[in-house]
This record gives sequence, structure tokens and C-alpha cells, in this order.
Amino acid sequence: MKKIIGVLALVIALAPAMAQESPVRDEQLKSLIQAAVTNYPRIKEMEEQLKADGVKESIIKAGYLPTVNTNISYRFDAPVAKAEFPLPTGPATIQFTPYNNYNAALNVQQLIYDFGRTKLKLGKNDAEHSLNIENLDNSKNAIAYQVAQLYYNIQFYQKAIQVQTDQLSSLTENERLIKARIKNGDALEYDLLTTQVRTANATNRLTDLQSQLEKQYVLMQWLSATDAHGKILARDSYDELTLLMDAGDWKNINPEAKLIRKRLDVYQYDLKESAVESRPSLTGTASGGVRNGFQPDIDQFRLNGSVGVGLNIPILSGDRPKLRQKLTQVQIDATKASLTTLENTIRKDLATVQEDFRNLQEKIKNTSVLVSQAERAYSLAQVRFKEGLITNVELLSAQTNVEDAKLQLVQLQYQTQLDKLESHKVVGTKLF
Repeated sequence: MKKIIGVLALVIALAPAMAQESPVRDEQLKSLIQAAVTNYPRIKEMEEQLKADGVKESIIKAGYLPTVNTNISYRFDAPVAKAEFPLPTGPATIQFTPYNNYNAALNVQQLIYDFGRTKLKLGKNDAEHSLNIENLDNSKNAIAYQVAQLYYNIQFYQKAIQVQTDQLSSLTENERLIKARIKNGDALEYDLLTTQVRTANATNRLTDLQSQLEKQYVLMQWLSATDAHGKILARDSYDELTLLMDAGDWKNINPEAKLIRKRLDVYQYDLKESAVESRPSLTGTASGGVRNGFQPDIDQFRLNGSVGVGLNIPILSGDRPKLRQKLTQVQIDATKASLTTLENTIRKDLATVQEDFRNLQEKIKNTSVLVSQAERAYSLAQVRFKEGLITNVELLSAQTNVEDAKLQLVQLQYQTQLDKLESHKVVGTKLF
């Protein structure tokens, strides 16, 4: 029984981590995402900025340490206080302060108690550090989704290029047949020119697709510092992502929701900070050194020292703390309201993606049938063309229908993959 309870406790403890497991299964894509979140310059910059929070903490803790300074001064005074006293031997003059005043002192000041001010500053710094970490994770996740989309873009353009290359090969073969028929007097030059025009257009489309593919490689290298040329291969199917059907525990998953909660934590410290500004602070001071000016020999240097305690009590601040508290409370209320706005946006975007995916699935079924029908029609057109029953224009039209249907199918499959990715992005699933 104890073992069962232990296992259940472990499952409960690991539940958040399991919920945040990346939906990506493609190992190559995982590797590219990891390279991007590790090497992207902006991420490195944010990681360096996190170190400032540790320095701020050290500065705040330094408030508990004493401050020590040394004062060395010289002052010439004239006139100085004197008094004459009648003595049996005659009048005598006593000088109370010297003309030349020297002072060298070591001063120490130590905070004894500040009624929670420093502790509150440390807590706020921790909250801000947690917010900065969440910002860093949010940026990493945004980069991860960019890499994933580029990865699917590259696969799509590779498939599109293959379809366009097949069309160009068919046009080239058709052009060869027409040239042979022209020599035999069975075809017109018009047929050849029409084919050559279509070949030129197909070549231009292929060039455009190759250029778009190269741009994806450039962006991939910019994000991940990895040259992906020849490394990402077009497969029959994309990575097995699932389409999310509901938002689930979005408050604990969505990066924006996490940021909102972290901001609320910081605002709570702002609220407390405004309240403690009116609290007093107790400080101890000590000073010791040498100086002249002591009676009876005012020119002799003597050791001297002092110890004291001071209580600083704010009395009037023009009601600024209360106004700051009021402003912070407004910010807290607005931030809490943004959670409701975010929830509505997530549900709306997720429903939109789901409807788009449903529509694409229906189109894929129809387009798959269309591809089969177009391929069958093209096969029949080739036979009829060789027998002279149809013109070259009709053959080209049948061929174009095949390639257009295949390209449309590739486009639809690509869009469904993007919809799956978008559903995870809307909810805020972590990819890295």
C-alpha cells in the first residue's frame, strides 16, 4: 500500500513536467530547436542580463553591512575666543580654541533595524528575477516555434520543387515528341511554341521555388547557427504532431499567462513597498580619531571618540505612498483582467485553427481523388495524342491538371501541419 501511495505521489509531482513535454518527435527538428535556443544571439543577451539580478541582490544585502569613512580636515579660525584673568603675577590670557584646527576621524555607521525594508527589497528582486527567467523561456519558446515552422517550410518547398521538376520533365519530353512529329509533318510549329512557352513558365516557377527554399535555409542558419543544406529531407509525411482540441490547463502552460502571474507577484511587492516607506529606521554610529582644541593645551593632539544611536521617523510625505499604492492596485486589477482577455483569445484562436484544419481535411480527401483522376486522364491523353486523336494543347492541359492537383495536395498537407503547430502555439505548449 505504501508503494502505491509513493508511486501516486511521484506521478502527481511529475504531472506538470509531463504536461509540458514537447510534442515534437522528429529528432532532427529537436536538435535544430535546441541549437537555436542555445546559440541565438538575443537569447545569449538575455541570459547575460539575468546576471544583473544577482548583482542587485548583493547590492541590497550590502545594506546590512556597516559603512566606514575617514574624515581629515584642517580649519583656520580667527578671531578666537579669549579671556583675561587677573593673577597675582599679573593679567593672564586664556585662549579657548586654537587658530589652527586639525581633525582626523574614522566614522562607522551600521543599520540596526529597518522594520522590513531590506527584506522586502530582496523579495521583490527575487520576484523580478523570476519574471526575467519567464521572459527568457518565453523568448526561447518563440524561437523554437520559428524553427519548427522553417523546418516544415523547407520540407514543403522541397516537395513543391519535386512536383515542379516532374512537370518540367514531362514538358521537355513532350517538346521532344512534337519536334519529331514536326519533322514527319504531323505537327505544327504552333504546337512547339505553345509547349516551349509552358516550359519557360514552369522553369520560372521552379526558380522561384528554389529561391524561396534558399531563403528558408538562410533563416534557419540565422536562428540555429546550423547550415541545413542537404540535411533536411522531404518525407512522405511530416512530424506526427497532434491537433489540440481544447486549451487544457492553459493557465499553467501558456507563456503569456505565466508572465502575467509573475507580473502580479512583482506588483504585490510594489504594493507592500509603498506601505513600508513610512516606517522608521534605527541606525547606530561610532566615530574615533585625533584632533586638537582640548583644554588646557589646545594645540595638543588627543584621542577622541563617540557612539550614538539614531531613529529616523518619516512624518510627512505629501501622501505619495498612498498614491503609489492606489496606482499599483489599478495595475494589479488591469493585469488580472488581462488573464480573462487572454483566455478568450486562446479559445477563439483555437476554435479558428480547428475549423481551418477540418476544412483542410475535407479538401485533402477531394484533392486526393482529383490527383488520381487527373493522372488517369493524362495517361489517356498521352495515348490519344500518340494516335493523333487530340491536339498538343489538350495534352498540355491534361498534364497541367496533374501537376496542379499534386501541388495543391502538397500545399494542403503543409497547411494542416502548420495548423497542428499553431494549435500548440495558441495554447502555449513548450517545444524546447
